[in-house]
Amino acid sequence: MKRWLGLDFVDLAIHVFVTVCVGILMVGAAGSDEEMVLAMVFGTSAVVLAIRRQRALRQMTQEGLSTGEMTAERLAELEARVAELELAQDRVALLEERMDFSERLLVQNRPAGQVETGRPQH
Repeated sequence: MKRWLGLDFVDLAIHVFVTVCVGILMVGAAGSDEEMVLAMVFGTSAVVLAIRRQRALRQMTQEGLSTGEMTAERLAELEARVAELELAQDRVALLEERMDFSERLLVQNRPAGQVETGRPQH
């Protein structure tokens, strides 16, 4: 969320909470023009949110990453994770092959009269 809005969830929740509180207070004080007051409160809140978003994104850009660079960085991060997963899958496949080979060797070396019961024999 922070990459698109410049604000995290807590900042956005606080903004919404304050907007609702101001709206309730203004409606109580306004009397008959409740719809007009609510429209003004929510309109003002949207403008304030847009200004906060613009400043936050500008600050993130000044810290060294533009929106495009953030996207490119995120893409590179995801590509690295995919490469790690592919490597792990290859290792698991190799281990499966080794385990199958070991099981075949164990079965071949078992004496002919021995019966597999699943319990250790005494």
